[in-house]
Amino acid sequence: MATELQYELSDFYEFVGRQVADRNVKLSPEQAVALWRHRQQENEAIREGLRAVEEGRTRPIEEFIDEFRQRHQIPEDV
Repeated sequence: MATELQYELSDFYEFVGRQVADRNVKLSPEQAVALWRHRQQENEAIREGLRAVEEGRTRPIEEFIDEFRQRHQIPEDV
């Protein structure tokens, strides 16, 4: 747990450093925290998607499109 917290703090420190170094970015401390949290959530969603692929919890896009078209009564030629 402590190692995870250390990594998270280090990651945040680096993130804030990059924001401060970019003179075109003008964020308040609250905005920086909110942006960092948002990016952390995005990263976790990507990791979950990759886990789903690795575990075989996905299906072919064609299958999804066919089901979506049927559910929403969309003709195949659209």
